[in-house]
Amino acid sequence: MRKIEKSLKRKWFLTAARTTFTLFAIGAWSTALITYPTLSQAQTTAGAAQTENEFTREQLDQLLAAPDKVTFIDLRRADEIAAIGGLPVYLNIQVSELDRFLPYIPRDRSVVTVSNHAGRAKRAANYLRSQGYTVTGVVGVENYAAQGGTLYGKLFATPAIDGVVAAGTRVEVIREGFDGTEGPVALTDGSIIFTENRADRIVRIAPDNSVSTYLEKTGGANSLAIGAKGELLAVQTAKPGVAQLQPASNVLAAAYSGKPFNRPNDLALARTGNIYFSDPGAPLAAGTPAPAVPAKTGLYWLNPRGQVKLITDDIRRPNGVALSPDEKTLYVANTWGENLIAFNVQPDGSLAGRHDFAKLAGFRNAPEGPTSGADGIAVDASGRVYVATSAGVEVFSPEGTALGVIALPKQPQNLAFGGADHSQLYVVGRGSVYRIKTLTKGVDRPGK
Repeated sequence: MRKIEKSLKRKWFLTAARTTFTLFAIGAWSTALITYPTLSQAQTTAGAAQTENEFTREQLDQLLAAPDKVTFIDLRRADEIAAIGGLPVYLNIQVSELDRFLPYIPRDRSVVTVSNHAGRAKRAANYLRSQGYTVTGVVGVENYAAQGGTLYGKLFATPAIDGVVAAGTRVEVIREGFDGTEGPVALTDGSIIFTENRADRIVRIAPDNSVSTYLEKTGGANSLAIGAKGELLAVQTAKPGVAQLQPASNVLAAAYSGKPFNRPNDLALARTGNIYFSDPGAPLAAGTPAPAVPAKTGLYWLNPRGQVKLITDDIRRPNGVALSPDEKTLYVANTWGENLIAFNVQPDGSLAGRHDFAKLAGFRNAPEGPTSGADGIAVDASGRVYVATSAGVEVFSPEGTALGVIALPKQPQNLAFGGADHSQLYVVGRGSVYRIKTLTKGVDRPGK
């Protein structure tokens, strides 16, 4: 038995060295990557096939949350996993090799088999069941991903975008599993803080990637900005409004024309002290169709005297807001729109000259209605504009020309430049935080 184990381990280590992908295993074998003959060569002794339970995303996520009760077996080749992504599994093996590895598959757990579209997984499930294993179902990882599930192991790297990122720059996963991720902004030391909004706290990520709680009980803070004197501002959702959180707590605006705000989402703070913020209302539940008659929304201007003025209420779903480096242009994301919107900032802080700035590649006609997923916005020192959308991070020139798209493991929600020299682009979304090394820098100013 020891000779067999040594032989198997040696084979796995040699195979792992020849590849760039490592599967993170659950159980005794922590990193196993095995390459075997193609599926067309596989022979099994399984009996008549039966209908297998193919898990939905929700069902699979529940199983992944209890790894001590389930053995996941991936039947795909290493090149397929690297190209598509995978799940944390106990064993990666070809169907033709299942009989050899039966002694190493625990019988005290239920088994779930995995393949691209569940075809191979069903064959393997049928064979394992014939050998006395309890098989609870199968997974098609591409189907799981199409339903919004997150796959691991796929290398996400950037395309070449002139002046922005070099080709092949890795999208670094800082951490996952946050309870909501929104509103990042850089501190003076280069660290990033963002809102873990459903947990009602603000989290700090230091330049060395260490994670800590920065502030709790934030009033449902969603997006953040830093003032010229270091004061921390936020739009809040528990009692909707704009507030200062530090050094002292102070509500700056909670209503317009005698009516409370719905649910402010994002804000931009100018050097002049002018604050521009969006109020799209409460987010729709997943899969909910957009209403035929949209609820009233608002893009607002809060001036240094504490006066709130409505800029417009006809953007279907105003979301991210950001200022150009010279603060002469305000950009506004419309989640349900095809274009990023821009306004000209007047000397007194008012806005005029509304126009479509750039067409978004993430726009599509989804079952619930038209959407681009446009969310947070960032700008760099050269005036390029970065927008989080359904497609990833879309990058535009100061004139609105599309420069490229950076794809991410999950759909992004917001982004900001940080790091010691402000050259790291931090992107948050769907409980995850990513970092991308860029060839540019963020704007050297307080605010956002």
